[in-house]
Amino acid sequence: MRKVLIVDDESSIRFVLARTCERAGVPYEEAGSAEEARVKLRALGTGPAGIGLLLLDVRLPGDDGLKLLGEVAGRSNSPFVVVMTAEDTMRTAVEAMKRGAADYLGKPFDLARVERIILDLTAAPIENGDAEATGHLEERSEPAAAPRHFRDVALPETLVGRSSAMIDVFKEVGRVARTEMTVLLMGESGTGKELVARAVHSNSARSTGPFITVNMAALPRDLIESELYGHEKGSFTGAVERRPGKFELASGGTLFLDEIGELPIELQAKLLRVLQEREIDRVGGSRALPVDVRVVAATNADLARSVEEGRFRRDLYYRLAVVPVRLPPLREREADVVLLARHFLARYGQQLKGRAVALGKDAEAMLLSHPWPGNVRELQNVIQRALLKLNGSRIGAAELSGLLPAAAAAAERGLSGLVHSMLDGTEPDGGRYQAAIEAVERPLIAAAMARTKGNQLRAAELLGMNRNTLRERMRALGMKPR
Repeated sequence: MRKVLIVDDESSIRFVLARTCERAGVPYEEAGSAEEARVKLRALGTGPAGIGLLLLDVRLPGDDGLKLLGEVAGRSNSPFVVVMTAEDTMRTAVEAMKRGAADYLGKPFDLARVERIILDLTAAPIENGDAEATGHLEERSEPAAAPRHFRDVALPETLVGRSSAMIDVFKEVGRVARTEMTVLLMGESGTGKELVARAVHSNSARSTGPFITVNMAALPRDLIESELYGHEKGSFTGAVERRPGKFELASGGTLFLDEIGELPIELQAKLLRVLQEREIDRVGGSRALPVDVRVVAATNADLARSVEEGRFRRDLYYRLAVVPVRLPPLREREADVVLLARHFLARYGQQLKGRAVALGKDAEAMLLSHPWPGNVRELQNVIQRALLKLNGSRIGAAELSGLLPAAAAAAERGLSGLVHSMLDGTEPDGGRYQAAIEAVERPLIAAAMARTKGNQLRAAELLGMNRNTLRERMRALGMKPR
C-alpha cells in the first residue's frame, strides 16, 4: 500500500493527521517543511510501496506548499496531492487546483472527510503507470517549468467566499481553467456568474487575450446573428460597412454568453455549428472564417427543463454543459454574508465616506437573518445605501432597519414569539426560565459550531467563553462534542 506524506510545520496538525492515517490503516511519513518533504520523496519514491499521497500545507518555512506542488505534479509517476490551508480564499483554492492538486481542504477540516480522501487516493492507481516507473523521483536542481496555463494573474476581488459551497466553486474554476473545455455557469441572478467567468479566463492560457461579454437577453432578436458573427457591407438595411462579430473580437480569448437560455430556438442550430466546427459565417458572407475562442455560457434558467419543454436544443445544451458549474445562492452561503459585507464596506467606505467603516454586531445579526433573494448583488446594494445614510464610522441596526425591515421585524417577532409561547404554555420541567435559556442557547451554539466548521476553540472564542465551558454546555444540552 502506498504511503501518505504529511507535510505541515505544525506538530499538532501532523499528530491529528497521523492518527487519521492510523485509523484508516494507511502507513504514513511526516515532514515539517518543503525541503524535508523533498528529501523523503527522493528516499521513498512513488512506486507501489512509496509515497502515493501528499497532505500538503500551504504555509511552510522556506518554500511554500504551492511551489512544492508545482514540482511534484510536473513529474512522472506523481503522487496525488491534497492541499491544506487555513487561508480559505479563492486565490489559494484556484491556484492549488491549477497546479494539479487532487483536492483542497480548508482548516479546520472534517477528519471524516480527510479519512475518506486518504482511503480513496492511496488505493487509486497513479497516472503514468507503476510498471514503467522507476519508483523514485529524480532530483532536480530546478523545478519543472510551469505549464503555459499557470500564470500569476490577479483574480477578481469581488469574488469572495469561505463557505464550503464557494470553495467548491473555486476548485472547479482551478480545474477547468487549465483546459479549453466549454463551461456552463448556472445560478440565480446576482450570484456572480460573470465574475466566475472572468476568473476562468484570467487563470487560463487565454488570460492575455480579450474577454468579451454578450448578454443574450439584451439583444434584439433580429440583430443577434450580426452581433455574434458579424456582417458584410450591404448584407441588410443599415449595414453600411463590414463589421466583425463578438466571436471574431474574442479571438485568442474568451467569449462569455450570458443568459444563454434567452437565445431563440431558431438561432440555436447556428451556434451549435459554430461550437462544433470552430468557424463562423458572417451575415451576408460567402465563406466560413475560423475562430479561436473559448466559450463560457451562463443562465439563471433551468436549461434541462427548457430542453424537456422543447425551448432549448438538447444537442446545444450538452455542447455547452461540458463542465457545468452551479453557483450557490447567498442563502446557502451563511458563512459568507458577514465576510462579503465587510468586503463591500472596505471597498466603498473610503470611496463614499473617506474613512474606514466598521460593521456592528447588531448589524451582522440583521444581515444573517435576511433571506437575500437578490443574492450578492442585493447585499452590495444594501451596504452602499447604508453608507450613504451613515453619519458616524460604524454601521449598526439603525442604518439597516430601513433597508432590511423584514429582517428586523422577523428577528423581533421570532424572539418575542418564543418568549410569549413559553409564558403562555404549560410550565416545562425545570421551569420557564431555564427552558427559555436552553431554547436560545442550543441554536446559538449550533450556529457558532457551524460557523467555525466544528472547531470548538474558535467557537468558544466567538461566543466569549472558554473551551471547557462550551463542552460542558454542549453535554448539558445533549449536543455531542466532536
